[in-house]
Parts: sequence; structure tokens; C-alpha cells
Amino acid sequence: MILTTRALLSFFLLISAVSATEAGRAKAWQQHAYDDFAEGESEGISIAADGALELAPELVELASLEAERVWSMTPNPKGGLYVGTGDSGRLFAVDDEGEAELLFDSPELVLHALIVGPGGRLYAGSAPDGLIYALDDEGQAKTLLQTGSRYVWDFVLVDGQLYAATGEPGQVLKIAKDGSHEVFFAPEDRHVITLLAHNNRLYAGTSGKGRIYEIDGEGRGRLLFECEQEEIHNLVAGANGEIFASAIPAPSKGENSHKVPAAVYRVGAEGAVYPIWEDTEAKLVNLVAAGEHLLLSTSDPARLLRLSADGRRSLVVQFESLVPSRLLFGPDGALLLGGAQNAAISILPKEGRRKGHFESAVEDFAIHARWGALEWRGTQPADTRITVQTRTGNSEEPDKTWSAWSEPLTESGQTIASPPARFIQYRVEMESTRDGATPQLGSIEIRGVQVNLKPRITELQTFPFRPQQSGNGGQAQGAPQAGQGRRNNRPPQAKSLRLVRWHAQDPNEDELVYDLYLKGEDQRAWKLVEENIAQTSVLWDTASMPEGQTQLKLVASDRMDNPAAERLRDERESAPFAIDNSPPTVALDAQTSADGAVVEVAISDRISAVQKAYYTIDYDEQQHPIAPLDGVFDSRSEQARFAVEGLAAGEHVIVVRAIDALDNIGVRQVVIQVK
Repeated sequence: MILTTRALLSFFLLISAVSATEAGRAKAWQQHAYDDFAEGESEGISIAADGALELAPELVELASLEAERVWSMTPNPKGGLYVGTGDSGRLFAVDDEGEAELLFDSPELVLHALIVGPGGRLYAGSAPDGLIYALDDEGQAKTLLQTGSRYVWDFVLVDGQLYAATGEPGQVLKIAKDGSHEVFFAPEDRHVITLLAHNNRLYAGTSGKGRIYEIDGEGRGRLLFECEQEEIHNLVAGANGEIFASAIPAPSKGENSHKVPAAVYRVGAEGAVYPIWEDTEAKLVNLVAAGEHLLLSTSDPARLLRLSADGRRSLVVQFESLVPSRLLFGPDGALLLGGAQNAAISILPKEGRRKGHFESAVEDFAIHARWGALEWRGTQPADTRITVQTRTGNSEEPDKTWSAWSEPLTESGQTIASPPARFIQYRVEMESTRDGATPQLGSIEIRGVQVNLKPRITELQTFPFRPQQSGNGGQAQGAPQAGQGRRNNRPPQAKSLRLVRWHAQDPNEDELVYDLYLKGEDQRAWKLVEENIAQTSVLWDTASMPEGQTQLKLVASDRMDNPAAERLRDERESAPFAIDNSPPTVALDAQTSADGAVVEVAISDRISAVQKAYYTIDYDEQQHPIAPLDGVFDSRSEQARFAVEGLAAGEHVIVVRAIDALDNIGVRQVVIQVK
């Protein structure tokens, strides 16, 4: 009799059913959120905070300067901007048309800081000698002061008063128009990198310990925050009284070291600080305020992000060749970007591009799949267009073994034409022929059906069920309780029960059902004992089974989730095992002596090996172990001899109990007379 575990839950406390996973082979890959699309690569495509794709602003190169890189920018009150460069320490004036004029070729390597003071006077801070230059309206430059530090990193004006941030040593200097100065604030850090004037307070961000200080009018500093990053790179004021800080980690010390992310922190007016953006790959970041939002440029990858005060982000544009070193808004609201890898000034106007494309990350369908429909949700105003292409392959990264991009799909719901494969990728093309118009794609879904693969049985075990033991080999615990089995009206008895247990997997995660077959000794054909089993274990009452060597076969089928023509199965046979519900036979021959007896014992069992034997005297509870003549109980026939001594005169009963490998107990007694 087979008893499924589910049927026996009322009988056994600690045998539980393991249901097969209910899943089909159809799979849908959906992308609709910012994080979904941010894993892809785009050219001329923006990703909105809600995840929508649309045409990005067109990046236009305004000027290319005769220098290696841009280190600083500040607006020119007369129009255009001033640009400080490296690695030759040159200062340029760039007008609104992109015409560049070299104003000053300093002897320094880098001009890190620029600001226009009262009266249009331009100040420039340098490295590695920590000089501050002043340029008048005519462009004549002079050395205003030697700071005593190696670096001048930033300037800020507070009511016309100039302050400078320096490095090695890290100080905030208060500078008069004639160049006289004093150390206004000296934190315990190597560099003061950035300054911000906000709400009648001066704020400083440092490098070395990554700190933000609030400095009052007397030069007294209060530490607001110390981050895990090495450097506070930018401080900007928010629209609602808060401060935002970009932070850059120190270079990683090795592959196994903790990777500190670049971050943007929000410092609330009440002093609470928390990150609103983090990225472990970004190395160079720059932050500017943009009304109610922030704009953040990153490297690796080179992107421009828009952040809200609570950290909602959108991708404005992904750069192809530009890595921004500085960000600055022009008077018309266009964003100016200085290059970190070349001395180019680029402008990002508010108008969008006419064309752009987006390539998704690769999706793994886990198994070879046939493709269904591709659906998307979006809007296409007049004079705009969206098309989608797909390609597929069987390598994790697209290579020459992948299919070519398919013909463009022009409508949602069309069938994917790419060949069946394990991996798939899509490409969105957007186009507009009208100024100010952009299509928008909010979500996309790709459907596929996995090729059916056969299930696999990884383990099949059967062993006697011992409810009172902590079982070796996974034997269950728990005592039988009142109830009924499936095929008779009596509770199953533990002595005749076997636990059958298995593990099986389906690559498609189809629901599996199981059929159990039996083949007895001297039989050739398998007999179906139980079918459509949903569990992964059953209890089997062998009380009504013929004794002898027996074998089980388990068949796992995915027929619940597949049509008849596509159903697959796996099967596994157990090792032969013995069904033995009969006790060993015990024969005794006792020869009495003066105060006891010598007892000869012959034990035999038709199927199982004898495991142990004991004797008792006069039905006493104390059991005495019996040793076999050959030293070990390991066969179906055993001989033993033991002596009993010290018995009082009279009649005595010697009882021998023999136990086989399946715990069947054979009992025999002999009566002796001691004179």
C-alpha cells in the first residue's frame, strides 16, 4: 500500500509534502522603469524619471581651446565665459559664438578656480604654486598674492568679500582687494576643495576626510558631516534651503577591497544628512543646481543625470566622447560643459535631437526560446517615429555569432522575427522631423516560449520509516497518530512502513507529477503502484507485500504544463532493497550445569541479515547481549553460545530475542532445571 505524504499529515507530525513549482514555459520580459532602461546604452536618448525614453538634447561643441583640458569656468558679465585650463595654465575668454581669445598664459600648470569680483575684476587660482592672479578690464594680469599653499581650488564672494579654498595646507583665506589676506578657517584636512555662500553662512567641503563645515562670520567652523568618501567635490544650494554635496571616493586599493561609491548627499536645514544618489563605477562627478532639480555629470559611463531633491533621477544624455570636468549654466539657460579629456567647451541647448537610438541590456531567457510578440506603449506625435529591432544569440555578450538586427518593427504587437535563441536584445530608434516634437516610449515587453527540456530526477531514496529515531540518512521523526491510510481502515504501523523520497528538477520550471512503479523478485515487468503524485515523498506500507528483493522506479513528467506532443519525462530506478516483515527463526539447546546452563543458539532469517541478539533470565527486564561464534552478526544464519551461571536451584526460563536488519524480532525460550 502506498500512502502519500499529503494523505498522512494527520498521522505524522514531521513529514511534509513538497509541492512542485507551478510555472509554464511562456516568459515575458518587461522594461518600464528608469532602472530597467538605465542598464542599456543610448545615443541621443533621454530616460525620464518615470522610465520613458525620448529624444535627448543635442550636444553641440561651442569651442575647442589650445589646451589639454578644462579645469574651471565662470560667466563673463559682458557675455560668454572665462575658461581656465591645464596642463599649461592658460586662461581664455570665449564669446557666445564660440570664438576663443587667450587672455593670459600663466607660468603655472593648472588654473583650478575662476571668479569675477566687484568691478568686473577676474580672479584666477593656480597650482602647483598656489598663486592668485587678478586681471583687470583690459585683460592685464598680475600676481595678487602667494597663498603659501600648493593649490587654489575654489573662490566664493560673500557681500563682495573674496574667499579662497586652498590645499596643502587646507585653508579658507579671506582676501582683500590689495591682496592682503588672513587665514579665516583652517580645518584639520589637507585640502579645502569647494566653497558655498548660503543663508548668511559660508560652507566648505574638504578632501582627505571628506567633511562639510559650516563657518560663521567670525571664522568659527562647525562640522556638519563626515562621509565615507575621500572628497567633497561640490557644494550647491537647493531651492528649499537645503545643501547638496557631491562626494568622490579614494582610488580602490584592490579588487577585494570594499568599493566606496561616488555619492550625492542632501544636507537638510535641520542638519539631517542622507545620500540621494550612489554609484560604485563613477569616478568623476560634477554637480550644479538647476531650479528645483540638480544636474550631475559622471564618468564611467559619461552621463548627465537630472536629480530631484529626494533622489529621483533621469538620464538627460549619455555622452559619446565627452567626459565633463565642469558644468555651468549660461544666461540663456543652456548648459555649458567643459571637457576633462580635451579642452572643448560644449553646449547643451534645450531643444532635442532629430534622431537617437537606445540599445537595451541583454536578457537571458535561461533556455532556448521561440519568440512571440513585441509590444510597447508610447506616444508618437505628428512628424515623429518609433521603430524597434531585435537580435538574438546564445552567448552572454553579443558577438559575431549573434543574428543581425531584425527588420524594424513599426507597430506594437508585431511578431519578433529574430531566430530562436537563449539571449535577446532590442534596439529602439527614434526620429523627429519637427522642432520641439519628440516621440516617447514608456514600456516595452518581449514574449517568448522556452523550448521544452526534459525533467531530471537527481535522487531517489527508500528506507524504513522510524518515527521515534533521529534518522540517519534523513529518516523522519514523529510518532503515528490516530487516523486512516488511503487503502485500508487501519492506521499504518511503523514496523512495515518505508519512506520513499526523491528530488527532481525541471529546467522550464514546469509543474511535475510522478508515477511510482514496483518490480518484485524474479519479475521482469514494472507494475504501476501510484500515479499523478504531486509530492516528493510517500509512505509505503509493505505489510501486504510479498517478501523478498524489491525495486522501485520513479517517473517524473511535465505533462501538466505541456500538450501531449511536447511532454517529456525522466525515470530513475532505486537500488534493490529487501521487504522483510517476518521475524528470524531461533533454535535453542540448553545443557544444564551445577548452577546454570550453556545455551547453544541457532538463528536464521530468510531475507535479512541478523543484526543482534539478547537473552533474559526469568523474564527479567535486564537484557544480556549475545556474541556470535564468528565475532560479528552479518549474515542470515548465525550461531552463538553463551553460559548462564549463579542460578539458584529450581526452574528457570531463558528467553532469547534475535533482531534482523529490518527490526523484525524472533523470540524463543528454553526451560531448565538447576539442581
